[in-house]
Amino acid sequence: MLKKFESINTMGVINITPNSFSDQKKFLDSDALKKVLTLYKNKNLIFDFGFESTAPMNSAISLKAERERFDHFFDRISDIDLSGCWISFDTYKVENFQYFEEKFKSRYQNLGFIFNDVSGVIDDELLVFLKKKRAQENFFYLYSSTHIPSRDKVLEHMKFLSTEEIISTTIKKFDDAYKIFKEIGIEKKIIMDPCFGFSKTIEQNWELISRFDEVVKSLDFEVPWLIGVSKKSFLRKMVADAIDPFAESEILHKKIINELQAKKLGHLIFRVHDFDIVSERQEG
Repeated sequence: MLKKFESINTMGVINITPNSFSDQKKFLDSDALKKVLTLYKNKNLIFDFGFESTAPMNSAISLKAERERFDHFFDRISDIDLSGCWISFDTYKVENFQYFEEKFKSRYQNLGFIFNDVSGVIDDELLVFLKKKRAQENFFYLYSSTHIPSRDKVLEHMKFLSTEEIISTTIKKFDDAYKIFKEIGIEKKIIMDPCFGFSKTIEQNWELISRFDEVVKSLDFEVPWLIGVSKKSFLRKMVADAIDPFAESEILHKKIINELQAKKLGHLIFRVHDFDIVSERQEG
């Protein structure tokens, strides 16, 4: 049985990439990949699969290359039943999301899907796609607040910084996007993401975290919110002198989770790389 979406507050990241900054390529190992899928497939979380690293030090890959990475991954997990899971695909390529979704539907039953579109670009291609999704049950589109002008510029996101005040700018972006989604009748299938680390300075990221409650409370609509700060570079820079900055940054990450939960901002979903956090939060 597919878990009720409203009860889910964790998205677990599984990067199938050779150049991911966050997990030392561990999921390229089939045993490690299968172990985490088997261990967590019955947990109350979303699996977020990514096949291209969007860190700005990397180069973009083609539509075909991303699809080939998916196919190789899909073959490796053929003996694991993910029926009943919520599945997110972290891609900014609309065509590839559709390909990934159809492949999963061909093998597994009773799935929920999320298009985790880090681009933040609302273009004609996306709108045509979303209009077709209005009647699909258990589907969500994840809108990211960035300043990227077009999908082909995603890996150049740090070139597109707003010089305006970040709180009012973010509120306006969410409000404008929601109006578009409502106009095409997809507003009930939207998750919103402040997209920490994308086209934002270190100072803007921290201000957005500390004042995120102002953003939520300034909007006259309610949506689920994705909070993804796990292992972000602006967190690691706060503990750059630590023996293990990644491990120390996760301590900061847990503190941010606790502080945002205490503000009672509605349905928050936390995107995590450390799957142990899933167990901690569900047992707490």
